[in-house]
Amino acid sequence: MNNSDIDLSKLPKFVYIFLIALVAGILFWAFIGSALLRDAPEMQEAHDETVRLVKKYDTAMEQKDTIEKEIKRNNEEFEKKQKELFIDVDTCSKELEQYFKDNGIKLDTYALSAPVADSLKRVSSSGYPVYSTDLSIAYKDTYEKTLAFLKYIEKQTKGCYYVKSCAFKPDDAAKTGDVSISVTLYYYNTDEVATQAPTQAATTK
Repeated sequence: MNNSDIDLSKLPKFVYIFLIALVAGILFWAFIGSALLRDAPEMQEAHDETVRLVKKYDTAMEQKDTIEKEIKRNNEEFEKKQKELFIDVDTCSKELEQYFKDNGIKLDTYALSAPVADSLKRVSSSGYPVYSTDLSIAYKDTYEKTLAFLKYIEKQTKGCYYVKSCAFKPDDAAKTGDVSISVTLYYYNTDEVATQAPTQAATTK
């Protein structure tokens, strides 16, 4: 045997392990490592974007209860505004009756005429036509209470009223008198939607 020949079987095991690891490292770098190094900036950018999205979702989840409460509050506010906008006869009638009850005014007459469609054919922006009805009210009480009631329907009620007439006939021996009031209530009829284009836009109170 020549001195240049090497008996591989006599090599230590760690040499084999080192050679195998070296070959594996070269193959890894050739097929995977270089590609990773080349794509590293894009991968880092994608990672950073994912981190930002996770933070955004975490923030949204933390605010979930707050957002739900805000949505509920807005819905309740919307429903309230809808009720205030579309005041019907029943709503106004109950409002007036409650006012008389709260102020100790005992009614002798409280009558509503049949609803009448607006002669100008005015409608709301949603297409609900304007209607009106006449109210006849009579009672016996003081001039001050009558004046307060007129101010109430002019500035504080939900409905839109027009005072057609008001008469106060005082008693000779008392501070009270016979009161008769005639008013017209204008309102949107939410049970009907206009089929034609509005001729004139109506405004709410």
